[in-house]
Amino acid sequence: MEEHGRLLDVLGNETRRRILLLLTKRPYFISELSKELNVGQKAVLEHLRILEGAGLIEGRVEKIPRGRPRKYYQIKRGIRLEVLLTPHSFGTEMYEPKVPRITKEYEEVKQLIKSRGPVEIKVKELADFLNEIEERIEEYMRMKSELEEVRMLAETYMRNLMLRVAKESEDHFDELLKEFEGILPRELIEELKRIKKEFCI
Repeated sequence: MEEHGRLLDVLGNETRRRILLLLTKRPYFISELSKELNVGQKAVLEHLRILEGAGLIEGRVEKIPRGRPRKYYQIKRGIRLEVLLTPHSFGTEMYEPKVPRITKEYEEVKQLIKSRGPVEIKVKELADFLNEIEERIEEYMRMKSELEEVRMLAETYMRNLMLRVAKESEDHFDELLKEFEGILPRELIEELKRIKKEFCI
């Protein structure tokens, strides 16, 4: 959660979001970014430092035929950061793309890419495939959202329940925490431990 919070802080700045948008097109060096953004180079450099510190971008130095080497900045990693806010809870989740597993869909798209034939047919086949994948992703996202709401409702109830136990009996709280420490999510366990520190001192 702490890393997610830092990323939200970093991405909360409009100039940094504009920098990231530019870097999705191609690598840039500082003076180019300064010109595109109409922002001073010193300010751009500070934004780049923050983005680099967050692990979102990286710099690489390239030699040029004349003049000093230039440092180009580019996107370092792909992430997906989701925020879930309900009347009962608030939370964030982050995902990083991984190398795709060799699934039926992976093999299918490889065959479509390698297939030979008229461009019109190939584009039509790829378009149909992408539409099918998009529909499946949307369905999975709906299911995921529903399950996350149920999960966070259950976690909120558990926090409130353990809070009541902590107020009534420190020993009982310790027993429950020890019994379920290997079962419950790590972040929830850490939060329950913070509850103990707050109410069992």
